[in-house]
Amino acid sequence: MKLWPYFLGAWLALTGLDKIASLSFKYESLVMGVLALVAGVLVLMRK
Repeated sequence: MKLWPYFLGAWLALTGLDKIASLSFKYESLVMGVLALVAGVLVLMRK
């Protein structure tokens, strides 16, 4: 099962919402960083 598209999609959607609607929530930078890191690692690990 390929999970990286879901993590990448979530990160892109949240980044877009942040820029368009000034989305702000507690631990925003932590959540965005974790999503980006997980998506990047999964993309690099795919075969």
